[in-house]
Amino acid sequence: MPTEVIVQNLYIFNSKLSKTEEDGANKILFYYPAYEDENKKVLNVGHIEAVIYFTTNFNKNQSCESLRTEKTLQVLYNPEPDFWIIITLSAQCKTKQNLSASSDEPVYCTYNLQEPIYLAILKHWYHTFQMTVGNMTKLMIENDADHLRVMLNKFYNKYLQSTDVSSQTFMDMFQGISFLPLENVIHLYAQSFLNAIENTFQQVDFSMLLYNDSLVWSGLNKRQTQLVYSYILMWVLPEIIRDENVVKGNSVQKLLPNQLVGRFITNIWAIKTDSWSCDLGKVPVLWLRNNNDDTFKSYRLVIYKAHHSILCMFIKMDNPLTADLYNSLDQFLGTKLHLLSEKIKNSVEKSLSSKSYTDRPAKFVYFNAMNLAIKNSIKSSHTTSITNKYSEFNLSPEALRILVDISSQHSCLHPTSSTMIKTSNDNWVAGRLCNSREIYIVLNQKLTKLCDVDLEIQNLCTQELGTIFFYD
Repeated sequence: MPTEVIVQNLYIFNSKLSKTEEDGANKILFYYPAYEDENKKVLNVGHIEAVIYFTTNFNKNQSCESLRTEKTLQVLYNPEPDFWIIITLSAQCKTKQNLSASSDEPVYCTYNLQEPIYLAILKHWYHTFQMTVGNMTKLMIENDADHLRVMLNKFYNKYLQSTDVSSQTFMDMFQGISFLPLENVIHLYAQSFLNAIENTFQQVDFSMLLYNDSLVWSGLNKRQTQLVYSYILMWVLPEIIRDENVVKGNSVQKLLPNQLVGRFITNIWAIKTDSWSCDLGKVPVLWLRNNNDDTFKSYRLVIYKAHHSILCMFIKMDNPLTADLYNSLDQFLGTKLHLLSEKIKNSVEKSLSSKSYTDRPAKFVYFNAMNLAIKNSIKSSHTTSITNKYSEFNLSPEALRILVDISSQHSCLHPTSSTMIKTSNDNWVAGRLCNSREIYIVLNQKLTKLCDVDLEIQNLCTQELGTIFFYD
């Protein structure tokens, strides 16, 4: 049954900021929608606080993650000590005509709302906030609660305005990275090119290369790569697609007139920026976790595009950015990155001509938790992730819900397990977990024997997914 998902509210609070019932509003750091009555805001926060404290009586080591009622689903996330992020959603089915009344009454179907999807969204939003703005506890200690409120409002209002939460589906649970399979020679050529950049320009600490919406190489660890990759896909690529001539009329073009092959990309979505020169646009500042001591270090993110390739360079904050540095980078990168992009293009076209998933009756999703690699045949492009619709996946809502249930079940099962479910229309939905690798399949054909389903999974794993293990 078609379902309309509505975000009723999203709020962040810290109970330590309130000491009495009279100052209950002080604990609220962010609340959407902002126009709601203050008493209602305090009441909603107080209600969920009571639930949190009540559930600790049963398990002090694990906090409550969801609360489901007849009309709503509330998902709770505790990212830092004393900080809570809560999202409340309602799901209305198609209105049913009430025979005893002239008006239609909404019919709620919250069973269509699945906790793992929205918990994954809250976690991803928080980690992106941590990367682009900073740690909430640290921000409040170094400044004050009002400063944290300002930064939370800037960040979450942009996300809520630009993201259709109701369209999030099975694929959004993984936040996986789409790697670009390349021939060994081309892959080594790309890696050598990035090493040359870091050796030539000591200001560049790390670099990352994307081709369209797929990752070619990253010098960051997998978690940092995952966050930066999704940040690029959500905020940078859509702007490039909407307007390829993003620097037209910008001062960058005036200061760097020789940008004939490639160009620098300014980021209008940056929350924190380094305004080293108002003439050169916004330069995002990202906070990346240090692997050695678990601290965060800030970097400027400078993005350069040539052909279909996007190069991300992470500049140390103690190195000044100047027009001379931009010119030197442009002269070094322009032609070389364009030629590399042409080589990648030829390799990709050669690979696509020899392999196609559209001919197979099975639709699959493969995820490798070891390197966060994701591969699928149900969605062609990550750049459309902001407007996910069931039609893009060519799967029924029932199949997508079953996939979420199977994935959630895997987290509680043996490291090697399989699940197969037959749907109401006689198709099969299957999932297999093996050594941190997950494969999910929807068979668009009627198979009556479980052995036939298992054989299809085996064939898909060995014949179609072999190349993904190159990135293990």
